[in-house]
Amino acid sequence: MFRRLLPPLLVVIATQVSGQALAEGALCPMTDDQSSCVRILACVGDKGRWFHGRGLGLGEGTLAGVMNDGVSCVGDWTNANAFGVPQARVTCDDGMEVTVLYFHQNEDTGTATGRGITNRDEGVQVWTGLHVLEYFKEGSPTDAAVLKCGAYDIPIS
Repeated sequence: MFRRLLPPLLVVIATQVSGQALAEGALCPMTDDQSSCVRILACVGDKGRWFHGRGLGLGEGTLAGVMNDGVSCVGDWTNANAFGVPQARVTCDDGMEVTVLYFHQNEDTGTATGRGITNRDEGVQVWTGLHVLEYFKEGSPTDAAVLKCGAYDIPIS
């Protein structure tokens, strides 16, 4: 079961994301196989800091993206660490390091969810998958996708 949690991912190039909305279309322009490239969204801490990136690979791979304050982050992931659990490790240009363990997959959207902690003792929540936008639209009366990072609502598209 854990081997199915993380969707397929490959090599990644960090992209700068502009303020209010996150655009889905330009996420994976370098590959025709969209199943090997997935969006990654994360909330870091409780002050509205968030990450938007992508991961590429099959079974294991790399990931990259940016925090909403422009800090670039890169890392790697695997469907099964030494204990057989899906894991991602990320290092950012501002010195932040994060290890995330994935523990759940939403049956309707296939979105994998995980939790971790930074080297600064901040909690991290992560969502990734081919249909992660659908995951955030569930239950929305306006059909809008909103990433909730603590008290902050970040519109995503």
